[in-house]
Amino acid sequence: MSMKSAKEFAVWMIDRFGDQQQGVYLQRADIKELSGRQTIRQDFIADIHAELTRHGMGFVTDSIKENYYLFYLPQQYWKQVADRYASKPASNIHTIEASKLTRRGR
Repeated sequence: MSMKSAKEFAVWMIDRFGDQQQGVYLQRADIKELSGRQTIRQDFIADIHAELTRHGMGFVTDSIKENYYLFYLPQQYWKQVADRYASKPASNIHTIEASKLTRRGR
């Protein structure tokens, strides 16, 4: 098998696994075999990730670089979900009671 570039490998993964909404993971040996590379460098993984982000997907590794995860990037901004730990913004605007709105005395 000839060595694939990061772009070729990213396109191949989109074609092969693009319909997997839950994502998939590959092991280091899988990537070596499928890409035709003898070693897997972090810049190769970063280039794959960069290519995939153009298609709404991501590719990251775990801390020991043994498993690699292909997944769809979230479309929802974190603040849209609600930040339950955020404090309420301070406001100097207070409601006025309806009884204070009448013009008595005139």
